[in-house]
Parts: sequence; C-alpha cells; structure tokens
Amino acid sequence: MTRGAGPVPVTTRKLVACRPGERIVVGAVEGSAARVDRLASLGILPGVELTVQQTRPVVVVESDETVLALDREIAADVVALRIDEAAGSAP
Repeated sequence: MTRGAGPVPVTTRKLVACRPGERIVVGAVEGSAARVDRLASLGILPGVELTVQQTRPVVVVESDETVLALDREIAADVVALRIDEAAGSAP
C-alpha cells in the first residue's frame, strides 16, 4: 500500500472571501469575546459545515436547515476551510 504525498496543505481565508455555492468548514472564530459568543449562539463554531449562499450585500450561509445572514464585518471574523481541504487534513 502506498501513501499519498503527505498532508494536504490547508488554506484558510475569511468567510467574506468565499464564493456563493461553496461548502466550507469553520476553522476558527476571531474577534472579541462578545462576538465569538454571539456567533457561537448562532451555531457558528469551529468544525461546523456551512454552505455559502451569497456574499453581498450581506453574507448568507446555510447550516443544516438553518439560514443565517451575517453583516460582512461579522463574517470577516470567521476563518473558513474548504470542505475538500478540511477532509484531507484529517490524520
């Protein structure tokens, strides 16, 4: 059995930089404690899978059956990983 060339490099970017239709995994939530708590209360936590529906004028994401609209300023605090990259980085 041969192994792959090694771990897949994971590129992170802000949620506001994602494209509509893209599936991502939340890698981290940055910002003030209040902002992190607010996003957590909405279900935006590291490891959660989201589908980006739109990025302008606000960022709209879907998680399971929930659709959330986030101000771009708030979405800029969410670090995103693409689904295929996130899956490839698992041990």
